[in-house]
Amino acid sequence: MSLSLKANHKVITEYYREMQKARETKQLHEGAVAPHFANLLRHCLGQSPQLTLVEQYSIKRDGRKPLRADGALVDKQTNVLLYGIWEAKDSKDKLEKEVKSKFKDGYPADNILFQSPDHVILYQHGNETFNAPITENPENLVTSLELFLSYKPPVYEQ
Repeated sequence: MSLSLKANHKVITEYYREMQKARETKQLHEGAVAPHFANLLRHCLGQSPQLTLVEQYSIKRDGRKPLRADGALVDKQTNVLLYGIWEAKDSKDKLEKEVKSKFKDGYPADNILFQSPDHVILYQHGNETFNAPITENPENLVTSLELFLSYKPPVYEQ
């Protein structure tokens, strides 16, 4: 999927406006900031005939309780083929520590975007592919979204 998104587009400026309001009101916990990022993802996926965002996505694990991701990009036709996972964190979390913890818990590393109000980390094919601050740099946010949304699972190629 190719995004025609720029750092000065309305949806990006609106996201930053909402994050500024959250900072001013000291409401930077995950439950307060995740909906704004979900809106951003939904806007981006509005351009996609193929993908949709499923929030509070259940990740099944053999013999263990399922994990609950903040969101997943899934194929609209099947609602099964998984393209990516989004995990929101709050500003108090140490994002790199949270990433390690999530992988230890069993989160897939195929295409997963970890996001806090201040930072994004993207893993693709098991490797960190993007790690950047986003507080005052909307270009980094746009780049992370472009990389995340353009991923194709190996099964797609088959």
